[in-house]
Amino acid sequence: MKSSGQNNVISNTELWTLMFVFMTASSMSLPVGYTKGHDSWISAVIGTLGGLCIGWVYAMLCRAYPQKSVVQIAQTLLGAWTGKAVGLLYTCYGFQLGAYVLRNFEDLTSTVLLPRTPGVVISVIMISISAWAAYQGIEVICRCALILMLFVVLQSILFTVLLMPDMMPGNLFPVLEAGWRSVFDGAAQIATFPLGETVLFVMIIPFVNRAARVKKTVLSAIGMSGVFLIVSHFINIMVLGELASKQILPAYTSSMYISVGDFFERIEPIVFTVWVFGEFTKLTVCLFAASLALAQTVGSRNYRIYIVPLGLALLELSMFLHPNQLDVIAFQKHIWPWLSAPFQLLIPLVLLLCSLFRRRID
Repeated sequence: MKSSGQNNVISNTELWTLMFVFMTASSMSLPVGYTKGHDSWISAVIGTLGGLCIGWVYAMLCRAYPQKSVVQIAQTLLGAWTGKAVGLLYTCYGFQLGAYVLRNFEDLTSTVLLPRTPGVVISVIMISISAWAAYQGIEVICRCALILMLFVVLQSILFTVLLMPDMMPGNLFPVLEAGWRSVFDGAAQIATFPLGETVLFVMIIPFVNRAARVKKTVLSAIGMSGVFLIVSHFINIMVLGELASKQILPAYTSSMYISVGDFFERIEPIVFTVWVFGEFTKLTVCLFAASLALAQTVGSRNYRIYIVPLGLALLELSMFLHPNQLDVIAFQKHIWPWLSAPFQLLIPLVLLLCSLFRRRID
C-alpha cells in the first residue's frame, strides 16, 4: 500500500503480534466482562465467540479487497461521497476510542502510581510518545509490539504460577447465580471491548505483505486473546471471588496476594508496567488509524500531517469526557458496546454484503 504517504510493509506475524498486544495487555487489568456472582468466565467464553464473528466479517471484507482500507473499499462499493462519509465515521471512531484509552491511562496512573502529578502532565507524555511512534509508521509500531509481547506473555505465566497457592476453585460456584442476563451483558462488553475494537485494523491490514493469510491471522489473534482473557477471569475469580466484579483493577488487586517466602511480594507494579505498554500500543494504533482514515477521506497522500492536530484534539477531549473514573468505567461497560456496534459489525457487514452482491451481478 503506497497511498497516504505510507510505504511500509508488515508481515502476518507482525500483524498478529500487534493485534494480540492491542487486545490483551490493556484489557487484562480493566474490569471488563465481570458480572455479578461468579460467572464472568462464561461471559468471557461467549464474548470471545462474538469477537470471532466480528473478526470474520471484516477479515472477509479485507480479503475480498486486498491492499485497500475500509475507506477505500467504501468508496469503491458505495461511491465517492458515501465512502467519504464512512471514512469520517471511522476517523471519529478511532479518535474517540483513543480519547478513552488516554483517559483510562491518566486516571489509573494517577490512582496507582502518581497521585500528586497533574493528570494533564501524564496525558501529554503518553500522547507525545504515541504520536512519535505513529509518525514513524506501522512498521515501527509492529516492532514495538514484538518487544512488548514478550513482557505480556512472561507476566501472564509468572503470575499464574505464583498465584496458584491463593486460587480457590470453590469461588467459581455457584454457576449462573445471577442468571443469563448478566452473563450476556458481560459477553457483550468483551466482544466489543477489546476484541471488536480490532476493527480499526481494517486501516492496517492493507500493509500486510501476504493478504491471502489475513483471515487466519485475524481469527487466530482474536482467539488467542480470548483464551488469555478467559484464563485471566478464571484466575481473578478464584483469587478474589465475588470481589473481582467490584474492583477497578482486578488483575492488579489479585497480584497483591502474591507472597513467596515473605520476601518476594508487592510485585503488582509489574502488572501496571505491562498495562502501560498495552495502553501505549492501543493509543498509537488509534492515532495512526484515525490519521490514516482522515487522510484517505480528504484525498491526502500524507497521513503524518494530521497526527499532531488529532493528537492535540484527542488530548483535549480526554480531559472533558467524564467527571471521574467511575463514570468512565460505567460508560465503557454499559454504553460503549452499543455505540461501537455500527463500526464493529454493521458497516463491515453492509460492505461485505454489497461486495458479494456486486460480484454476483458481475
